Amino acid sequence: MSFDRRTVGLVAGTVTLAAAVAVSAGLVSLDLSEALVVLVAVLAGAIGLRSLLRRRGVRSQFDTPDPERTAAVPVPGENLTDAVSSFRRLRGGHAPATRGRRLRAGLREATLAVLTRFGGESPESAENRLEDGDWTDDPIAAGFLSDRLERPDRSLRSRVGRFLERGYETEYRRGVRHAVAAIDAVGYESGEGNDNDDGGTPSLPAYDYGRAAASEEQRRTTTDDVDGIEKGRRAPTEYWSGIGIVALLAVGVGAAVESPAVLIAGVAGVGYAGFARAFEPPELALSVERTVSDDEPEPGDEIEVAVEITNESGRFVPDLRFVDGVPPGLVVTEGTSRLGTALRPGESVSLEYTASVGRGSHEFDPALAIARDVSQSTEGEFRIESETTVVCEPEMRPVAAPVPLRATATAFAGRLTTTEGGAGTTFHSVREYRPNDPLSRIDWNRRAKTGELATLEFHAERSARAVVLVDARKAAYLAPAPDATHAVDRSLAAAGRIGASLLEAGHSVGLAGLGPVDSDDDPLLGTDPCWLAPASGRHHELEFRELLASHPQFDAVAPERETPWLTQLRTLRRRLSAETQIVLLTPLCDAGSADIARRLEARGHPVTVVSPDPTVGATAGQRLARVARRVRRYDLERAGVPVVDWPVDESIDDVFARRTGARRGTATGGGLR
Repeated sequence: MSFDRRTVGLVAGTVTLAAAVAVSAGLVSLDLSEALVVLVAVLAGAIGLRSLLRRRGVRSQFDTPDPERTAAVPVPGENLTDAVSSFRRLRGGHAPATRGRRLRAGLREATLAVLTRFGGESPESAENRLEDGDWTDDPIAAGFLSDRLERPDRSLRSRVGRFLERGYETEYRRGVRHAVAAIDAVGYESGEGNDNDDGGTPSLPAYDYGRAAASEEQRRTTTDDVDGIEKGRRAPTEYWSGIGIVALLAVGVGAAVESPAVLIAGVAGVGYAGFARAFEPPELALSVERTVSDDEPEPGDEIEVAVEITNESGRFVPDLRFVDGVPPGLVVTEGTSRLGTALRPGESVSLEYTASVGRGSHEFDPALAIARDVSQSTEGEFRIESETTVVCEPEMRPVAAPVPLRATATAFAGRLTTTEGGAGTTFHSVREYRPNDPLSRIDWNRRAKTGELATLEFHAERSARAVVLVDARKAAYLAPAPDATHAVDRSLAAAGRIGASLLEAGHSVGLAGLGPVDSDDDPLLGTDPCWLAPASGRHHELEFRELLASHPQFDAVAPERETPWLTQLRTLRRRLSAETQIVLLTPLCDAGSADIARRLEARGHPVTVVSPDPTVGATAGQRLARVARRVRRYDLERAGVPVVDWPVDESIDDVFARRTGARRGTATGGGLR
């Protein structure tokens, strides 16, 4: 039916154009009244103006995804208000009404938090120091957060210099900037240069209320599936809309002024506009064949991807735009995953590109094809399925240094050092000789000096039952830069190596995860969270590795929504046997991560936190997020939960080696840096 209407319109437009040419050439004469001419002019002008108004904001063409770009990841502290809210605690009453007062109240709470932790102050002493302003050398920060002190006035020279350096900055924003820098300096010997012209704390960039740009959303279309091709939207490109508007206005003006030349030009333009509406985008019948050079690469490897597109239909495709469905876990590093071409019936075209592969199971999305008609006035969107999966399992290479497990009192033989005396390699104590003590444990030096027999005791070694728990909640998908490796990927890479180390040492190791798990069929139903009971052996190691790579809970892209994790934690606790140790991998960038560690520790499971640090200090919000993470680390260690901090510029081998050396050499092992 649509084809018939277009045919009728095309014929009518052709006849009208021919009649207009005949009239203008004097071959045909028409006796039209003046009123009719005016009516035609008014109608043509009105339609042209209406088309011009409707063209505002018109979509010129469909958007295409950008597979060459990595999926953006949030940076801790992108929003200053959110960073401050992690400190603000309401001690009765209501929060301040205005945003400015809430922000200042949160900064005061942040100051009290760092003074009571890193400054060794009691809550009362911290309050007094905050009001007196002697907690910092920066008078601007002290005056901004104190209710007693006056804020110092800047000299004219200082104002001009600051304006030239940073532009206009209000007194309030200046106070926030100085306060955040002063808070961040408490408890640390800052390695940054002091380029602050007003006080004694490191300088911060100009305070920004704005939120950083969120990750781009990739557009998807849900449509009917026809022969493996999903037909999507169809829309006009408005490629010819301008000439149609000009033509209608020309017809109106030509009729009004009785100018044959203007009138014939307008009618010719109407003919072009009619031509634009005479065609529809072709119905695609494409086949896509995709091959990859390696479907089981190692993390960080590059693979070659070749795609061949064939026009299986008997129709010519005059304008085809194709974008391959590169999954988010792959990053195109060389070549391109898109092309524009025309395809004759039965013709094939290919494209090749190189992609870097990250950890996980990566299933290619349906390829996107956009087809236009000959006139390029309309286009249709199609999704073409071609199943391809690349599985990149994490490395299961033992860490060079020992995994810092906690001491245990279990009765299983093995290699975990405990607090009990017995057989082992690390000296524990000396006791009186007992009959049947092995000769290898007699203190022969003491026998030679005093003639008395004594027996050497060593720290007994036991095997451990440990579960590597990965924090895969939405709040854990954080990175120091939007295109950097996020904390969950770093945690999973470390989980594989920690598991390999513990298995090699003879321990029983399991794997678990906390975070959303969605089902492809029913997102509300979901699937079971990751769980692998502690065991050992080669088969168990392979299963451990496969779960790290393919379990839906450990997706390379952050989940769209957060789900309550308490239910998952309760289920996990019921599965854990007595004295099972937990190695918790979490960035510690929200209160929930510290709460998870405390709840497991309270249930009698020794917890060791390995924390990949995603924080940076470029803005005020980012510095506050870094301070909040330091506070959580301090509180956990004060509660007896050791935290192994993992900076982004260090390997897990270096971190564990430094931890082992600190524990053996001095009493500073496990403390905050």
